[in-house]
Amino acid sequence: MNTKQLKTLYKKEIMDVLRDKKTILTMVVLPVILYPLLFLVVMQIMTMIMSNQEQQTYYVAYENVSSENQKALEKWIDGKEDGLDYVIKTKKSENPEKDLNAEEIDAYITTSVTAEQVVYEVHYLSAVTNSSSVSDMLKEEITAYSKKVAEKNVEKLGMDVKQVLYPVDSKLQDQSSNESSMGSLLGSFIPFLLITGIMTGCMYPAIDITAGEKERGTLETLLTLPIGNLELIISKFLSVATISIVSVFINILSIGGIVFYLYKTVVSLSKGMGTFRMTSFIPAILISVICVAAFALFMSAVVMCICAFAKSFKEANNYITPLTLVVMLTAYVGFIPNVELSTKTALIPVANICLLMKNLMVFKYDFTLILMVLFSNVIYAFVAVWFLSRIYDSESILFGESFSGIKLFERRKNIQKGSLPSIQESILILVVTLLLMVYAGGVMSLSHPLAGVIVPQFFIGVLPVLACIYIKGDICKVFSIRKPTVRSVLGSLVLILGTASLSLLLSNVLSFFFKENSQALNDQYLNLLDGVSFPAALLLIALTPAVCEELLFRGYMFTAFRNRMSLPKAIFFVSILFAISHMSLIKILPTALLGTALAYAVYCSDSIFTSSLMHFLNNGFSVFILYYGDKIPLLKEEQAQTPFIIGMVVLAVAGILLGMKLLKRKDSE
Repeated sequence: MNTKQLKTLYKKEIMDVLRDKKTILTMVVLPVILYPLLFLVVMQIMTMIMSNQEQQTYYVAYENVSSENQKALEKWIDGKEDGLDYVIKTKKSENPEKDLNAEEIDAYITTSVTAEQVVYEVHYLSAVTNSSSVSDMLKEEITAYSKKVAEKNVEKLGMDVKQVLYPVDSKLQDQSSNESSMGSLLGSFIPFLLITGIMTGCMYPAIDITAGEKERGTLETLLTLPIGNLELIISKFLSVATISIVSVFINILSIGGIVFYLYKTVVSLSKGMGTFRMTSFIPAILISVICVAAFALFMSAVVMCICAFAKSFKEANNYITPLTLVVMLTAYVGFIPNVELSTKTALIPVANICLLMKNLMVFKYDFTLILMVLFSNVIYAFVAVWFLSRIYDSESILFGESFSGIKLFERRKNIQKGSLPSIQESILILVVTLLLMVYAGGVMSLSHPLAGVIVPQFFIGVLPVLACIYIKGDICKVFSIRKPTVRSVLGSLVLILGTASLSLLLSNVLSFFFKENSQALNDQYLNLLDGVSFPAALLLIALTPAVCEELLFRGYMFTAFRNRMSLPKAIFFVSILFAISHMSLIKILPTALLGTALAYAVYCSDSIFTSSLMHFLNNGFSVFILYYGDKIPLLKEEQAQTPFIIGMVVLAVAGILLGMKLLKRKDSE
């Protein structure tokens, strides 16, 4: 890499970006002016609402209520002005129902009297704000009045009120520190604001130095200069990332200023907040800044990749809009209760940053999860930059194709019969399926945990098939639907035996370093399969993924990648994406190894049936271990001594080598 060229190009890109008024607006003006302005407007609105509440008078009528009961309730409710932010007054009405519908009164009360009690019925309009509000107030007042009457009746009997009516009482004692209480509040909305700041900070610079240069015709000139492609890409990426990170810092300072103002003007006036220490948030802020900066790198690269397909500023804006919506919707995870940062959510972009900051604000420092969030975003950034380099290496993509050229976005009548899926199309299908897995699976798991696993598998299998039909692809060719030979079936069986052995060894090693995560994963599967028979578990956990996941990864995606790159690269990237889709840190290496073996089997046999068989046997073995592993002495942890490990290594090596030999194609590349 030419450092001097990189430095010169970086300065040039930064200067070009800073000349754009939109960049300055989104980077400086919006966070410095908009956030305080929004804060002042919200505070003003809240003040107005509270002021109106203090002046609010509600009118209530009575119908078919005895004069005695009405007077008793009126005496209790009417005229309670001291210490309350509302006043309830009685208003005479000849037809309360008509007056209520005409909104001349806010509610009316009727009674039903039995020998045991008097029931006051409150009639109101839920669609009318005042009526709905006063109904809650009346319910509280009637409940309080009922208690007062009960106390008087008990006193008349000469009995102790507390002993008879309130033998048990409860008091709430908040053990959270003042800092934790404030952090819980801040951890909900601050991540959302920062994500918004990152998106707006990197959006316009990315558009300007990609689609903007195409539109101005300067990119062609730049590519003709004697500079390396690597230097050009990195300089553009660093310039966008710099602007995005600077925007993050400005957003943090702006939000911090507002929080500090709240602390000085409001919190410090509250009882018991004198011990509140802003300095206690310093570690959380420092960790957040580092992780958010890594996320900014990732988002900068992703936005640049998308904008690189556009031919104009307007077209790039259109491409960015769906991404913005996805990011914003995902950022709402911080507002959802009971969604915690775990080994799975730590690998989900956007969500991991929101949940991490939510934890940090209440002083939950799980450094394993922190490192997972940090390194996952760094890895995602590297992958996105690599993809960006591929775009700039391809003139057909850079100056020819755009997202509008993706066949899934074209009219079907314009698509040529027999088309093969592109890498972009396969990635799009994968992203959609992952989103459905996270959100649809999450919703389904609320009703039944097993449904949250099985239902997303339906989307994984169906979406690539529908996509293939839409692009008029040959289903048998795209998904490698061919009858396998006996030799290939035998080879796949031997290969999966060796691969499963090696995966088991890797899993044991990873379990040693991540004992809690491994145990949590095992408990998750046990809870998932609680009450499920072994044959049903084989069907749901082994057979279903063996069909659905193979259609997506070794079918649609593998064909797409093989059509655009060499076989080793295609196997590598499809296997990595396959492993990442399982969203488990301790399963990444074993799953990637499995994916490699499955892809190799499909290539050698020209049949997806071999990989489906291997996938089924691998998952079926895992299900068998869950159900019967404790009954087999050889599989018990105490039996896993050196001879057993050596035997597994020999079996793994022999199985992989022999399996590959049996599967080897005569025309192997």
